[in-house]
Amino acid sequence: MGAVGGGGLGVLGLPGTAVAAAAATGTVYIASDSTAQTYNSRYYPQAGWGQKLSSFLSSNITVANHAIGGRSSRSFIEQGRLAAIHQVIRAGDYLFVQFGHNDATVGNPERYTSPADYKEYLRNDYIRATRARGATPVVVTPVSRRSYNASTGKFNVSFPAYVDAAKAVAREEGAPLVDLAAASRGYLDGVGIEGSKGIFLWLAAGQYPNFPNGVQDNTHFQERGAVEMARLVSRAVAGLGLPISGEVVPGVR
Repeated sequence: MGAVGGGGLGVLGLPGTAVAAAAATGTVYIASDSTAQTYNSRYYPQAGWGQKLSSFLSSNITVANHAIGGRSSRSFIEQGRLAAIHQVIRAGDYLFVQFGHNDATVGNPERYTSPADYKEYLRNDYIRATRARGATPVVVTPVSRRSYNASTGKFNVSFPAYVDAAKAVAREEGAPLVDLAAASRGYLDGVGIEGSKGIFLWLAAGQYPNFPNGVQDNTHFQERGAVEMARLVSRAVAGLGLPISGEVVPGVR
Protein backbone atom coordinates (compact mmCIF):
# COMPACT_ATOMS: atom_id res chain seq x y z
CA MET A 1 0.00 0.00 0.00
CA GLY A 2 1.39 3.35 -0.92
CA ALA A 3 1.11 6.20 1.56
CA VAL A 4 2.05 9.79 0.91
CA GLY A 5 2.22 12.17 3.86
CA GLY A 6 2.85 15.84 4.37
CA GLY A 7 0.82 16.95 1.36
CA GLY A 8 2.46 14.69 -1.20
CA LEU A 9 0.60 13.49 -4.25
CA GLY A 10 -0.95 10.07 -4.52
CA VAL A 11 -0.13 7.63 -7.30
CA LEU A 12 -2.75 5.47 -8.90
CA GLY A 13 -2.15 1.77 -8.52
CA LEU A 14 -2.22 0.14 -11.96
CA PRO A 15 -3.91 -3.27 -12.13
CA GLY A 16 -1.60 -5.98 -13.37
CA THR A 17 -4.05 -8.82 -13.83
CA ALA A 18 -7.62 -9.41 -14.91
CA VAL A 19 -8.55 -9.97 -11.27
CA ALA A 20 -6.92 -6.73 -10.17
CA ALA A 21 -8.61 -4.84 -13.01
CA ALA A 22 -11.97 -5.49 -11.36
CA ALA A 23 -10.79 -3.98 -8.08
CA ALA A 24 -11.14 -0.35 -7.09
CA THR A 25 -8.04 1.75 -7.64
CA GLY A 26 -7.35 5.33 -6.74
CA THR A 27 -6.15 7.72 -4.09
CA VAL A 28 -7.67 8.69 -0.77
CA TYR A 29 -6.87 12.33 -0.01
CA ILE A 30 -7.27 13.41 3.61
CA ALA A 31 -8.18 17.00 4.51
CA SER A 32 -7.97 17.35 8.27
CA ASP A 33 -6.07 18.56 11.32
CA SER A 34 -3.46 17.31 13.79
CA THR A 35 -5.57 14.34 14.88
CA ALA A 36 -5.09 12.83 11.41
CA GLN A 37 -1.70 14.32 10.53
CA THR A 38 1.40 12.34 9.58
CA TYR A 39 4.23 12.92 12.08
CA ASN A 40 7.91 12.28 11.46
CA SER A 41 10.20 10.35 13.77
CA ARG A 42 11.03 13.43 15.85
CA TYR A 43 7.51 13.24 17.30
CA TYR A 44 7.40 9.48 17.99
CA PRO A 45 5.24 8.01 19.45
CA GLN A 46 2.76 10.74 18.41
CA ALA A 47 0.77 9.76 15.33
CA GLY A 48 -2.44 10.65 13.51
CA TRP A 49 -5.10 8.29 12.20
CA GLY A 50 -4.48 9.38 8.61
CA GLN A 51 -0.88 8.26 9.02
CA LYS A 52 -2.05 4.72 9.75
CA LEU A 53 -4.96 4.41 7.33
CA SER A 54 -2.98 2.74 4.55
CA SER A 55 -2.40 -0.30 6.78
CA PHE A 56 -6.09 -1.14 6.52
CA LEU A 57 -6.51 -0.70 2.76
CA SER A 58 -5.32 -2.91 -0.07
CA SER A 59 -2.38 -2.06 -2.29
CA ASN A 60 -4.86 -0.83 -4.92
CA ILE A 61 -5.43 2.30 -2.85
CA THR A 62 -2.91 5.05 -2.15
CA VAL A 63 -3.34 7.44 0.77
CA ALA A 64 -2.26 11.07 0.33
CA ASN A 65 -2.47 12.59 3.78
CA HIS A 66 -2.78 16.38 3.56
CA ALA A 67 -3.90 16.74 7.19
CA ILE A 68 -1.96 19.36 9.11
CA GLY A 69 -2.18 20.68 12.64
CA GLY A 70 -4.02 23.83 13.64
CA ARG A 71 -6.37 23.99 10.68
CA SER A 72 -10.10 24.37 10.64
CA SER A 73 -12.47 23.73 7.75
CA ARG A 74 -12.17 27.42 6.86
CA SER A 75 -8.42 27.98 7.28
CA PHE A 76 -7.63 24.81 5.31
CA ILE A 77 -9.44 26.46 2.40
CA GLU A 78 -8.09 29.97 2.93
CA GLN A 79 -4.50 28.72 2.94
CA GLY A 80 -4.97 26.99 -0.42
CA ARG A 81 -4.65 23.49 0.98
CA LEU A 82 -7.96 22.26 -0.39
CA ALA A 83 -7.19 23.86 -3.76
CA ALA A 84 -3.93 21.89 -3.86
CA ILE A 85 -5.92 18.67 -3.47
CA HIS A 86 -8.49 19.71 -6.05
CA GLN A 87 -5.73 20.37 -8.57
CA VAL A 88 -4.72 16.70 -8.55
CA ILE A 89 -7.78 14.74 -7.47
CA ARG A 90 -9.41 12.77 -10.27
CA ALA A 91 -12.37 10.56 -11.03
CA GLY A 92 -12.28 7.44 -8.86
CA ASP A 93 -10.43 9.19 -6.03
CA TYR A 94 -11.79 10.04 -2.57
CA LEU A 95 -11.58 13.01 -0.24
CA PHE A 96 -11.94 12.18 3.45
CA VAL A 97 -12.67 15.40 5.35
CA GLN A 98 -12.54 15.65 9.15
CA PHE A 99 -12.59 18.98 10.95
CA GLY A 100 -14.17 20.39 14.10
CA HIS A 101 -11.43 20.51 16.72
CA ASN A 102 -9.98 23.83 15.53
CA ASP A 103 -13.26 25.16 14.18
CA ALA A 104 -14.47 25.22 17.79
CA THR A 105 -11.63 27.44 19.10
CA VAL A 106 -13.69 30.58 19.68
CA GLY A 107 -10.68 32.45 21.06
CA ASN A 108 -8.62 31.99 17.88
CA PRO A 109 -10.05 34.08 15.01
CA GLU A 110 -7.71 32.46 12.49
CA ARG A 111 -9.30 29.08 13.18
CA TYR A 112 -12.74 29.63 14.60
CA THR A 113 -15.59 28.69 12.30
CA SER A 114 -19.17 28.66 13.55
CA PRO A 115 -21.06 25.37 13.21
CA ALA A 116 -23.31 27.00 10.58
CA ASP A 117 -20.34 28.18 8.51
CA TYR A 118 -18.56 24.85 8.99
CA LYS A 119 -21.60 23.10 7.55
CA GLU A 120 -21.62 25.31 4.46
CA TYR A 121 -17.89 24.90 3.90
CA LEU A 122 -18.40 21.16 4.00
CA ARG A 123 -21.31 21.44 1.59
CA ASN A 124 -19.89 23.80 -1.00
CA ASP A 125 -16.11 23.43 -0.85
CA TYR A 126 -15.56 19.85 0.27
CA ILE A 127 -18.60 17.94 -1.01
CA ARG A 128 -19.88 19.73 -4.10
CA ALA A 129 -16.52 20.97 -5.40
CA THR A 130 -15.00 17.51 -4.99
CA ARG A 131 -17.90 15.87 -6.81
CA ALA A 132 -17.49 18.40 -9.61
CA ARG A 133 -14.07 16.88 -10.18
CA GLY A 134 -15.49 13.38 -10.42
CA ALA A 135 -14.19 12.26 -7.03
CA THR A 136 -16.12 11.06 -3.98
CA PRO A 137 -16.20 13.13 -0.77
CA VAL A 138 -16.52 11.23 2.52
CA VAL A 139 -17.53 13.26 5.56
CA VAL A 140 -15.85 12.17 8.80
CA THR A 141 -17.22 13.47 12.10
CA PRO A 142 -14.57 14.82 14.51
CA VAL A 143 -12.78 12.14 16.49
CA SER A 144 -13.39 12.14 20.25
CA ARG A 145 -11.14 13.80 22.79
CA ARG A 146 -10.30 12.24 26.14
CA SER A 147 -13.22 13.97 27.80
CA TYR A 148 -15.39 11.94 30.13
CA ASN A 149 -18.00 12.01 32.88
CA ALA A 150 -16.19 10.95 36.03
CA SER A 151 -19.46 9.88 37.64
CA THR A 152 -20.55 7.49 34.91
CA GLY A 153 -17.13 6.62 33.48
CA LYS A 154 -18.50 7.27 30.00
CA PHE A 155 -16.91 9.54 27.43
CA ASN A 156 -18.56 12.77 26.36
CA VAL A 157 -19.49 13.75 22.82
CA SER A 158 -16.71 16.06 21.67
CA PHE A 159 -17.76 19.11 19.62
CA PRO A 160 -21.43 18.07 19.46
CA ALA A 161 -22.52 21.04 17.35
CA TYR A 162 -19.94 20.15 14.70
CA VAL A 163 -20.79 16.46 14.85
CA ASP A 164 -24.45 17.32 14.26
CA ALA A 165 -23.61 19.72 11.43
CA ALA A 166 -21.41 17.14 9.68
CA LYS A 167 -24.09 14.48 9.92
CA ALA A 168 -26.76 16.87 8.71
CA VAL A 169 -24.88 18.08 5.64
CA ALA A 170 -23.89 14.53 4.70
CA ARG A 171 -27.54 13.55 4.89
CA GLU A 172 -28.71 16.60 2.93
CA GLU A 173 -26.11 16.10 0.20
CA GLY A 174 -26.31 12.31 0.12
CA ALA A 175 -22.60 12.11 0.91
CA PRO A 176 -21.00 9.03 2.54
CA LEU A 177 -20.52 9.50 6.27
CA VAL A 178 -18.00 7.98 8.67
CA ASP A 179 -19.28 8.74 12.16
CA LEU A 180 -15.89 8.64 13.81
CA ALA A 181 -17.24 10.67 16.73
CA ALA A 182 -19.57 7.85 17.72
CA ALA A 183 -17.16 5.04 16.82
CA SER A 184 -14.24 6.52 18.76
CA ARG A 185 -16.44 7.28 21.76
CA GLY A 186 -17.70 3.71 21.79
CA TYR A 187 -14.14 2.43 21.59
CA LEU A 188 -13.00 4.67 24.45
CA ASP A 189 -15.94 3.57 26.59
CA GLY A 190 -14.68 0.04 26.03
CA VAL A 191 -11.09 0.66 27.10
CA GLY A 192 -12.13 2.88 30.01
CA ILE A 193 -10.83 6.10 31.50
CA GLU A 194 -7.49 4.71 32.69
CA GLY A 195 -6.99 2.57 29.58
CA SER A 196 -7.56 5.59 27.35
CA LYS A 197 -4.23 7.02 28.51
CA GLY A 198 -2.60 4.41 26.29
CA ILE A 199 -4.61 5.71 23.33
CA PHE A 200 -3.94 9.40 23.76
CA LEU A 201 -0.55 11.04 24.14
CA TRP A 202 -0.13 10.38 27.84
CA LEU A 203 3.56 9.67 28.41
CA ALA A 204 5.65 9.48 31.56
CA ALA A 205 8.80 11.53 31.97
CA GLY A 206 11.73 9.65 30.46
CA GLN A 207 9.49 7.15 28.67
CA TYR A 208 10.31 8.46 25.19
CA PRO A 209 13.31 10.60 24.13
CA ASN A 210 11.09 12.96 22.13
CA PHE A 211 9.06 13.79 25.25
CA PRO A 212 11.69 13.82 28.01
CA ASN A 213 9.41 15.59 30.48
CA GLY A 214 6.39 13.47 29.67
CA VAL A 215 3.06 14.81 28.43
CA GLN A 216 -0.64 14.57 29.24
CA ASP A 217 -2.47 15.34 26.00
CA ASN A 218 -6.19 14.61 25.77
CA THR A 219 -6.51 15.46 22.08
CA HIS A 220 -3.68 13.80 20.18
CA PHE A 221 -2.85 10.13 19.84
CA GLN A 222 0.14 7.97 20.43
CA GLU A 223 0.81 5.27 17.88
CA ARG A 224 -1.56 2.68 19.33
CA GLY A 225 -4.39 5.20 19.38
CA ALA A 226 -3.77 6.31 15.81
CA VAL A 227 -3.87 2.70 14.68
CA GLU A 228 -7.14 2.06 16.49
CA MET A 229 -8.76 5.22 15.09
CA ALA A 230 -7.64 4.27 11.57
CA ARG A 231 -9.13 0.84 12.14
CA LEU A 232 -12.46 2.42 13.08
CA VAL A 233 -12.43 4.62 9.98
CA SER A 234 -11.65 1.62 7.79
CA ARG A 235 -14.35 -0.50 9.36
CA ALA A 236 -16.89 2.23 8.67
CA VAL A 237 -15.66 2.60 5.07
CA ALA A 238 -16.15 -1.14 4.56
CA GLY A 239 -19.85 -0.66 5.23
CA LEU A 240 -20.42 2.32 2.94
CA GLY A 241 -21.09 0.34 -0.22
CA LEU A 242 -18.50 2.29 -2.22
CA PRO A 243 -15.94 0.82 -4.63
CA ILE A 244 -13.29 1.42 -1.97
CA SER A 245 -15.31 -0.57 0.57
CA GLY A 246 -14.07 -3.81 -0.93
CA GLU A 247 -10.47 -2.64 -0.56
CA VAL A 248 -10.57 -2.67 3.25
CA VAL A 249 -8.32 -5.53 4.31
CA PRO A 250 -9.93 -8.75 5.53
CA GLY A 251 -10.39 -8.95 9.27
CA VAL A 252 -11.25 -5.27 9.61
CA ARG A 253 -14.67 -5.33 7.96
